[in-house]
Amino acid sequence: MPGGPVTFVAVGSRGDVEPLAILAGAVAAGGRAATVVAIDEYADLVRGHGAGFRGIGSALHHMERMSRGWLGQLAFRTPLAQPLLLRRWLAGLAEPLADALDEVPPGSSVVTGVASRDAALALAQQRGVRVATVLHTAVLPTAERESHLEGRRFWGRPRADRAFTDWYWRQVSGLSRATSAVFRARHGLPTSAQQAEDALWLAVDRVLVPTARDWPGGVVQTAAIRPALDGSWTPPDPLAAFLAAGPRPVYVGLGSLNDAGGQRWLQLIVDAARQAGRRVLTPAVPGTQPGVIDDLVCTIRPAPHDALFPRLAGVIHHGGAGTTAAALRAGVPSVAVPAVFDQYYHAHRLHVLGVGPAPVRLPKLSQVRLAGLLTALTSGDHDERAQRVGEQARIVDGTAATLAELNRTMCAP
Repeated sequence: MPGGPVTFVAVGSRGDVEPLAILAGAVAAGGRAATVVAIDEYADLVRGHGAGFRGIGSALHHMERMSRGWLGQLAFRTPLAQPLLLRRWLAGLAEPLADALDEVPPGSSVVTGVASRDAALALAQQRGVRVATVLHTAVLPTAERESHLEGRRFWGRPRADRAFTDWYWRQVSGLSRATSAVFRARHGLPTSAQQAEDALWLAVDRVLVPTARDWPGGVVQTAAIRPALDGSWTPPDPLAAFLAAGPRPVYVGLGSLNDAGGQRWLQLIVDAARQAGRRVLTPAVPGTQPGVIDDLVCTIRPAPHDALFPRLAGVIHHGGAGTTAAALRAGVPSVAVPAVFDQYYHAHRLHVLGVGPAPVRLPKLSQVRLAGLLTALTSGDHDERAQRVGEQARIVDGTAATLAELNRTMCAP
C-alpha cells in the first residue's frame, strides 16, 4: 500500500543525483509521492525518471570556479582537502537547501546522499521524519584497507586506522553543517542537541567495495543503483554507423570533467587513437555536432552507459561511482584516470580486480599514456577477468534491493 511522501535530497554532481532519481522514480511508480531536491541543472534528469523535482538554484558553475582557485588546486594535490572544498561549495547552498527542507511535510520519509546528511538529520530533530542515507562509495569507518577510499593512507595499525576513518566519516557526513546551522537557527533548535539517527545503506556492488567486518552496526550493503534496461535503446547515427563499421571501439570519457577539457581534450584523444591505431568513442565537445574524425574517433551525444558499454571493447573513465559501476557490470575491460575525491579508490579497485591495467592520474595523462591504455584494454589480456567480475557485479539488482530496504525500514506505520 502507498505510504506518505518521500523526499530525496541529492546534492552534488550527476553521480550523486541520478541514483536517487532512479530510486525516486521507482517509488513514484509504486504510487507514492516522490520529490528529488537537487540543483537546477538536473531537473530534466530527475523528471525523466518519473519523479517530482524541487530545485535549489544553479550551482555547478560555482564549483567549477572554486576548483580553479587555491582550494581547488590544493584538493587536486591533497585528497584530504577535498571535504573542505565540498563544504565551502555547499555553504553557498545553505539558504535554498534549508528552504527546501522547510517544505518537507510531517510524516514524510527522507532519503539523502552523504553530502546533505547533516541537514537531513537536523530536519529529523525538528520534525520527527525518518531519514536514510544512501552512500555510493567507501566512506564508512573501518580498519580494513580495501574497504575505505583512503585505505592507501592506512598505517597498518587497526586502532589508528579506525580512528582516522572515524574522523574522515565525521568530515564527510558533516558536509552540510552550514545548512544545518541555518535550519536549526530558524526553528530554535539547540546546536548541542543529541543528533538524530538514520539508516545507512551502502548502494555499492560488493565486488567493488568489499564488505568490512567492522562497519558501524546496522549498515546494509545493497548494490549499485542503476537504471532498468528494457532493450529499447538503439544507438543513433553517427554512433550506429561507427559501431557497425569496424572492431569494437573503446569509450573515453571523464563524466562531468569532460566539458572542461574542450577541444584540447578531444585533440589528445584523437592523437592517442592515431598512435595506438584503435577506434574510440568520446562525448562531443559542448556546442558541436557528433561526428567521425579520421575514421578512428566518433564523438557522441550523451548515451546510457548501461546500454552502451556492453557493446564496446573497453572503457577509460574518470572513476566516478556511477561510471565505475556501469563499466564493471558491462563485463568489459576498464581503467580509470582519476583526479579527485573517490576516483582514486575506484581506479585502484579496478586494477586490483584485474579488469584493466594500472590507472594513470589525470594530470599525468599524455598522448603516449592514453595510447598505452587503449592498447592494453584491447589486448585481450583483461577480457576474461572483466567478464567474470561483471557476472559477479550483476548478481544483485541494486535498485530493487535498495527499494526493498526503503519499504522495509521507512514505510512501516
